[in-house]
Amino acid sequence: MHRFRPLASYRYDTTLVGPDKLTSPPALPVLGELVHDKNIGFYLYQMVFQDLSGNSRQFEGVFGILELSHSEDHSSDFDPYNSSPSPGDHLLAHEHTIASGTDMTSDDFNSTISRPGTGPVWGISVQNLIKVATIQRGPSLASVTDKSGTTHKLWQITTKEEILRIESAVGHSQLIIADGHHRIARAIKRLAISNTENTVRLPCFVTDFDSLQAEIRPIHRCFKTQLDNDEVMTKLEQNFIVKRYEDTSDASFGDAHALVVLFSENAFTVSPFGGDKQTNDAVLSQSIARLVGARSTQYITDIEKLRERVNSDPTKIGLVNRPLTLDQIRLAALSKNPLPPKSTMFYPKPLPGLVFGDRLHL
Repeated sequence: MHRFRPLASYRYDTTLVGPDKLTSPPALPVLGELVHDKNIGFYLYQMVFQDLSGNSRQFEGVFGILELSHSEDHSSDFDPYNSSPSPGDHLLAHEHTIASGTDMTSDDFNSTISRPGTGPVWGISVQNLIKVATIQRGPSLASVTDKSGTTHKLWQITTKEEILRIESAVGHSQLIIADGHHRIARAIKRLAISNTENTVRLPCFVTDFDSLQAEIRPIHRCFKTQLDNDEVMTKLEQNFIVKRYEDTSDASFGDAHALVVLFSENAFTVSPFGGDKQTNDAVLSQSIARLVGARSTQYITDIEKLRERVNSDPTKIGLVNRPLTLDQIRLAALSKNPLPPKSTMFYPKPLPGLVFGDRLHL
């Protein structure tokens, strides 16, 4: 089961440190650069940013501590699918994790699956119970603009009524994990091998699904193949609709109406036969990778860098993915049929140094 707890957080003093340290904090922060809030509460976190189309967006969420345990509590009667107390029934993965990221390096694993600088797990409420826009806020605790131009702003929510409402809202929500899949997987693995009294705690940022204004950015693929160009084309044409992409400038690929395959100096759009609209680019990329015997897969967000790597090595193939939609993500999570690893990148993310959590373990 999961609960959502308020905290009195450690965080960097933004009058003493700049965006670099807030974005990539060291594992051992200097105590003299930190603030430790006196009051316990949740943190309302706002981000204002410019998306890839040049439009300004704003979205908000609530930061707290996500507790996972075996025990059946107030949320055990919530799950609309069944009454199992497993955390996996309440925390829904929209994509698979890469197995190596879930390994635990020590038997003496701390109950907090985090350290300063790792950033929070990000959960999205399927039931839209949090209603961040309705939360009353006073003076902000911090405001900082990072190098990308995103402005991050923080408030603390300490009124008893609002704390209880937020606790209940998150506790009675199914959470689609948008970021932090590895930490969630490790937490559930930790619970699976522990006794039933153990609890695992993770810093967590939560938002509502319907009001989510984050941008979902694609993650492209680059891998090696032992096939030559003719063999690659034969396999693609036998399994997909393949069309030559005439405009091979890097800027044009992001506007393509199908997945783009790059190899040598060529570019092609690839679509399923029959116009299957249920097959998104992440799934299609996985099918193509298997078809051509992909090796040494790299995940790249910059199309120009992807093109450079393909041009520099005739054995490399690049797949330019289009971003997934929220509906595709929700379907993958609720159907418990997760997408391939590295299918999405939610942007922007909370700054790890602006809210650490209530334990430093220095």
